[in-house]
Amino acid sequence: MTLIHQFMPDCALREVDRVATTASPERAWAAVRAMDLHDVPFIRWLFALRLLPERILARLRGRPVRRSPHMRIDDIVAPGNGFLLLGEETGREQVVGAIGRFWRPSIDFVGVTPGDFTAFSEPGFGKLAWNVRVEPREAGGAWLGVELRVTATDAASWRRFRRYWWLIGRFSRIIRRSELRRLRRQLDREKSLRARQEGPAGLTSLLIRSALRRGGSILRRAAPAREAVGPAP
Repeated sequence: MTLIHQFMPDCALREVDRVATTASPERAWAAVRAMDLHDVPFIRWLFALRLLPERILARLRGRPVRRSPHMRIDDIVAPGNGFLLLGEETGREQVVGAIGRFWRPSIDFVGVTPGDFTAFSEPGFGKLAWNVRVEPREAGGAWLGVELRVTATDAASWRRFRRYWWLIGRFSRIIRRSELRRLRRQLDREKSLRARQEGPAGLTSLLIRSALRRGGSILRRAAPAREAVGPAP
C-alpha cells in the first residue's frame, strides 16, 4: 500500500502520471529530492500567475508578499505555506497534503497535523494530497511517478472545487508531466555520460538498454493521467 493511500484512502478525483528512466532507483530518488520547480521558467511563470490574486490582495491589505527563490518539496512544506509533509518512506515516496478553500483568490488553509489530516471532516473545505514516488523496474532502472488525490468535506465544497479545477487542473497537469519528463532526460543523460566514461563495457550496457527502450519497455513520454471523478462526498 502506498503512503498516499494511507492518508487519503477515499477520493473524488485521482490523477497519476509516471515515466521510466534507465537510472537506478537511488539516483532517481536523489533527483526527486533535489528537483526545483523554479528551475523551469514556464513553470515558474504558471505559479506566479496562480499566486497573482493572492499577492494583489496582500499588497492592498498591507501584508507581506510570499516570495521564494526555490520551490523544492522542502520549500513547499515550509511553515506558513499551507502545505505539510504528511509522510515519507525514504528512497521510495513522499506525500504532501493541504486542507483549505482552494477556489478562493487567497487560499484559506487549515492548519492540521499529519495525524489529523485523514479524519478532518469540517464542512466547507477541500482536501488535497499528492506524492512523488520511485519504484524499481523489473527490466532495470526506475519508475518516477506523481499521484494527485482530491476530495471535499461536503457536496457544496466539491462543486466549488470542480469549477476551480476546470481551469487550474490543466495547468497542474502541464507542471507534473513537464517536470517528470525533465527529470527523466536529466537522469538518462547522466547515465549515458557515465557509460561513456566507463569505456566499452559501459557503452555496451547502454546500447542494450537503448534497444530495450525502442522495444517499448520504457515509456518515452509521460503516461496520460488516469482520472476518476466520483460522486460528490
